Amino acid sequence: MQSDVVFRTVQNWDDYSDKYARRIQKNTSVFCMTLLNMLHYEEVENILDAGCGAGYLHQLMINQKKVEAHLYGFDLSSQMVKRAGARMKRFLNQEKIGSLDLLTQEEVDLVNFDDEIFKKINYHLSVGSVEDLSQYQNEMFDIYICNLVYQIIGNQEKAMIEAFRVLKPGGKLGITVWGRRENCVALWFLKELAIKTGLLKIRMQGGGKFLQNSDELIQLATKTGFINLVCWQQMAPFDILSMNKIEDFFNPEIEVILAGSTQEQQDIFYKSLEKMINDYKKENKPFPFECYFLIAEKPK
Repeated sequence: MQSDVVFRTVQNWDDYSDKYARRIQKNTSVFCMTLLNMLHYEEVENILDAGCGAGYLHQLMINQKKVEAHLYGFDLSSQMVKRAGARMKRFLNQEKIGSLDLLTQEEVDLVNFDDEIFKKINYHLSVGSVEDLSQYQNEMFDIYICNLVYQIIGNQEKAMIEAFRVLKPGGKLGITVWGRRENCVALWFLKELAIKTGLLKIRMQGGGKFLQNSDELIQLATKTGFINLVCWQQMAPFDILSMNKIEDFFNPEIEVILAGSTQEQQDIFYKSLEKMINDYKKENKPFPFECYFLIAEKPK
C-alpha cells in the first residue's frame, strides 16, 4: 500500500469530528451499507463496528438487528464516538423525524456511554484502537466491520490478528480500504490544489495508504487464517457539486495552511478550486472515491 495522505492525530480527528459527521461519513456510508448487506448482520447476536467514527449507520443497524442482539462500536477519537452516542440519543428521544447530524456541542459533551437508554437497546460505545481490542473477549463477535480504517493505521497485520481473535468460529470479517489514488480524487484534491497554487511548498509525507490492487489485502487476511474470501472494488461519489459550503470538506491540515496564507494566496486557491469543480461538472462527473472490499470468514 503506497503512503500518501497525511495521517491525522487523535486531536486532529477530535477537531475534525463535526465536519466528518456532517459531510464525510455520509458520503462514505455507502461502503458500510454494502458490507452490512453482504454480512447479513440482521441474523446475528453480536456485531462490532471497529473505528465507527460518528456512527452514521447505527440507527439503521439498531432498527434492523435482532432485538436481543448487541451492537458495539468504538473509535480512536473520543469526540467521534461521543457524536455517535449523541446521534443515537437524539434518534431514540426525538418525537419527529429530523436531522441527526446538526448536534450541539453540549449534546456531544453530555453523552454517557453507560446511559440506561443505550443499555435498553444493547448499544455499547467506547474509545479504542483497532490494533488493540483487549477490551473484548476471545470469540465474542459474529461480525467484525471496519470501514475505511486499515489504510490509516500503523500495523494492519496486528489489527487483522485482533479481528480474528475476537470473532467466533464461523464469524465474518468485512473491511474496506482506499482504492487506487487516481480514483480517489475526493481524498487529495484539496492538498494538490494547495501545492499547485503555492500555499504548500513541500509535499508532506503521509500515513494514509492507497491500494493499487487486491493482492495485499487478500494476502493479509489469508496469512491471518481467514477463509472463503471475496474481494472487489466499488466507487462512491462525493457531494461536492458547487462552492456552497465547500469549507465543510476542509480537513485540519487545509485549514492550517489557509490560515497561514495571505488574502491573495487564498483568493488564488479558491478560484482554482471553483474551476476544478466546474470542470468536473462540465464532464458530468462527480468527485470519485474508490474502495477495495474484503469479506472473509473465520474457520469453524
